[in-house]
Amino acid sequence: MNPTKALYYVIAALLLLGTLAGCGPEETGTNGEAPYTPGEHEVSFQTEDSSLAGTLVIPEGEGPFPAVIVIAGSGAFDRDGDVDARVALMQMAMLQPVMAANSTYRDIAEALSDAGMVTLRYDKRGVGSSTGEDGDFPEPSLRDLRAAVAFLRESPPADPGRIALVGHSLGGLWALMNAVEDPGIAAVCLMATPAKPMGEVIIEQITGLMELAGANETSIAALVVQQQAIYAVLRSKVEGSGNLTGVSGDDLRFLAAIIDVAGADYARKIECPALIIQGDKDLFTVIPEEAELLREAFIGGGNEDVELILFPDLDHLFRPTPGQPSVDLYYVDRGPIAPEVVEAIVDWMQATLQ
Repeated sequence: MNPTKALYYVIAALLLLGTLAGCGPEETGTNGEAPYTPGEHEVSFQTEDSSLAGTLVIPEGEGPFPAVIVIAGSGAFDRDGDVDARVALMQMAMLQPVMAANSTYRDIAEALSDAGMVTLRYDKRGVGSSTGEDGDFPEPSLRDLRAAVAFLRESPPADPGRIALVGHSLGGLWALMNAVEDPGIAAVCLMATPAKPMGEVIIEQITGLMELAGANETSIAALVVQQQAIYAVLRSKVEGSGNLTGVSGDDLRFLAAIIDVAGADYARKIECPALIIQGDKDLFTVIPEEAELLREAFIGGGNEDVELILFPDLDHLFRPTPGQPSVDLYYVDRGPIAPEVVEAIVDWMQATLQ
């Protein structure tokens, strides 16, 4: 198998659909102009190179309230956790399958708000109503998360000393990075977040997916060798990757930016309380090893205020998967996020932030 095919497996594994899309802005508000009445509000906040659109939900009652930001994982997923509508339309026009709507992030945010917390969820840069590029790259994603935290701290209903982060998958890495650089973060919840360097995680994803597809050991081993060769080229000098015929520059830039990022490295430096939740039928985060490695990293760094919950028969999106896990299931409507997952997040946040 050639390097181009190898990289296809990488991107498919890491991004599920491997789709990113840029969209135009929708002017709905700016920093300092957010409405502060109870209910759901369209808001926006700025970075130096993007305008992020989101949904702010304010609970009933007297504030200031604890506040939670829900951070999306990789791919063209909007603030609710669904595939960007324009990407979905493009895929349908090309007769490609479209992932089933799941609204995971919306369901979590609404449950937290019902429990008395301000919540903010936002479209990633280049998705939905947000502008900007490189929505899955570490530095721009962290820049946007900083802006989201600053926005909440400037919003009177939110208690600036009680802001927590809920990050899904790659979004969990951004939550870890932000909590390391910002000691004011009160708590982090990591959903299906990898611990090992992403280069290793990607190879494990490829191996698992190929095994499910029935590939033999020889083919898998050859692909792993080729993948490691790609990493070697990228680590030496991205410009030297021109020999990878057919591989897009953006894909190479993404891999170069992500391959050495390891969640455990950041977990060791975090002092705030942490909740790790994981489904044991997740094809995209090796289980239970990754979740346990994250827990050990927190404890190894001296933080014992960490809880790990492993949910049986749930996948990467925390949907029921009683039988053999399969990529095909992500295109099937299996209902909302498992209620026990939402309940666990809400109960932990209440106990931690109240």
